[in-house]
Amino acid sequence: MKIMKINKNLYLLLCGQFISQIGDKFYALALAYWVLQTTHSPSRMGLVLFSSMAPAIVAGFLSGGIIDLFSRKTLMVCTDIIRGFVVTVVAAAYYTGVLNLYIIIAAEVVLSLCSAFFDPTVQAVIPQIVEEEELTKANAKSQFLGGIALIAGPLLGGICAAWLGYGFVFSFNALSFFAASFLASMLVIKPALSETSSKKKIKENIYDSFKYVFSKRSIISIVSVVAILHFFVGSVQVIMPVFAVTLKGNGAKNLGYIESFYGMGVILTGFLLSLISIRGREKKVMYGGICFIGLIYGAFGLLSYSDVHDIFPYFFIFFFISVGVVGISTCYHAILQINVENEMAGRVFGIIGSVGNFTYPVAMLIFGALLDWFQYGQLLIICGIIIIVLGLVLLKLNSQGTVGST
Repeated sequence: MKIMKINKNLYLLLCGQFISQIGDKFYALALAYWVLQTTHSPSRMGLVLFSSMAPAIVAGFLSGGIIDLFSRKTLMVCTDIIRGFVVTVVAAAYYTGVLNLYIIIAAEVVLSLCSAFFDPTVQAVIPQIVEEEELTKANAKSQFLGGIALIAGPLLGGICAAWLGYGFVFSFNALSFFAASFLASMLVIKPALSETSSKKKIKENIYDSFKYVFSKRSIISIVSVVAILHFFVGSVQVIMPVFAVTLKGNGAKNLGYIESFYGMGVILTGFLLSLISIRGREKKVMYGGICFIGLIYGAFGLLSYSDVHDIFPYFFIFFFISVGVVGISTCYHAILQINVENEMAGRVFGIIGSVGNFTYPVAMLIFGALLDWFQYGQLLIICGIIIIVLGLVLLKLNSQGTVGST
């Protein structure tokens, strides 16, 4: 089987992403433990998590209108440098003994705002450095490396925090951002049309971004897919800790094993999709993937009612959930990159990213409350049915040519 020969620009982009993602996982793990050990307050840990998510959700709806007005390469370099300096301040504060919750929250807000600009920019840059027929494989490679970071990052971060201390982990994360910015500075990409055309006012550009998104049925259909995916994945994130303690053995270890198998599914699916071609079938794979996840959720719920308390069967459940998630994510990124004019890509990815970032915590909030009233098995079966119905409806609309048309 022929493996796609990666071009230099994609290689630089993926390496930069991987380095910064590993650093992020190091930082997130060390920060969580430092806050809990220092404050002994789960509510303050929740405040830190909120500070790391809320700014990106709000800014993401507006960032696209700014991204498409400037050089995307410059934005990537600058946001990584800013993030590097912010984490350097956190590391310096730790080493000097002045690190406190206020510094942490301020840092999380800035890091979150940077992510609101960086993440859509990366997705908008990929079509500028990869041929159209290779977009799905390029996105799959990104998912593959993200899966490795998902497993290796927390494991290595925990070891480093225990052996070398929090200061080392914070410093490593800062260096990872500086390294990623250096790699991004070496990219050679053609400027998007909006970077060379006359500049609009930012307010006008933001307005145009929403007008463009809501005038395209094809993009609205992707927004619905993103909302469905993040909402129901968010539900499982709430259910997982509750479920893990019902299994034989230690609940914390069970949760770690489950998350590892989820990461393995991300890695394997990303690797396979980087080798095979599904060009022209992205929509069918995407909507079929939604139905597949619904079936897995239903199976998960039924299995939980069967008095199976060994962890082994559930490895496959979480493995296949991640298979569906990666397949859907890879496909909708490729569909957008193919069908959205590149000068509008930053705006579209900014809005869609914020939809996902918004529905994810909303789901966690809703399902956290529902677990007080229902068993998680009941919720999983209901979710599975809803997901299958939504997937079939979208698949039917796609086959009729409604979904995906402009």
